Amino acid sequence: METAVAALFFPEAPRWRDGQLWFSDVFGGQVYSWDPETGDLVERARVPGRPSGLGWTPDGEMLVVSTTDRTLRQADGTVVADLNPVSGSKINDMVVDVDGTAYVGNDGFDLEARAPEQPAQILRVSPDGNVAVAADGLRFANGMVITPERRLIVAETWGQRLSSFAVGDDGSLGDRRVFADLDAGSPDGICLAPDGRVWVADPMGRRVLLVGEGGAVDHVIEFPGCRPTACVLDDASSSLYVCTAPSIDPAKVQAHPGGEIVVVDLR
Repeated sequence: METAVAALFFPEAPRWRDGQLWFSDVFGGQVYSWDPETGDLVERARVPGRPSGLGWTPDGEMLVVSTTDRTLRQADGTVVADLNPVSGSKINDMVVDVDGTAYVGNDGFDLEARAPEQPAQILRVSPDGNVAVAADGLRFANGMVITPERRLIVAETWGQRLSSFAVGDDGSLGDRRVFADLDAGSPDGICLAPDGRVWVADPMGRRVLLVGEGGAVDHVIEFPGCRPTACVLDDASSSLYVCTAPSIDPAKVQAHPGGEIVVVDLR
């Protein structure tokens, strides 16, 4: 395990695209790409409303979730969709389908204010910008992936589980199932392994898990000195990039840029 990128505030939503690592620094307000060959770190967007989930449309336009103002934006700041009419809480991670449909999770309640827990949602943003609730009654909808079998898997952080939905031809979500119950921890960002298992970042448990459908945990990577928040595989699935932060307390991470992205060799 070695550090790829350091001196970040709170790295999140890592994506692997065109041979580079892309990610959001939530409390830094920026989106970056990092080239593993050259080590170059390039700012790709500035998002004052705290960037989180990333994705790309079929024509290559990057989309960024702006959490606190509850909007979906392009890299230049253009608002693609306003999610305020359907979301009563901050939005966070996202997955973009092959047709450009974006699925965005929300918290359900104000975690930073220690408000009582409320049900969370998955919100669907159609390619034409139309916004609708695709799924409700989740417990803090967080990281998401879409499988080749056309199922959306979502991490329910407060529910300590991964749930899955069938993705309909019209973009609707149905046939809700539990993909994996996790006995402890707090699933946050996730990524899909080639064989259908899921890598899960667990910040409260200070670990990253490889989980199969049904809940079998096949591999555990411990992070005793920090909190892993999200992860992504490279194209060869030989390296796992893990976003970490010294704390999940916004005040602490904003006071000191101690976040890192580390790479784990899986060969």
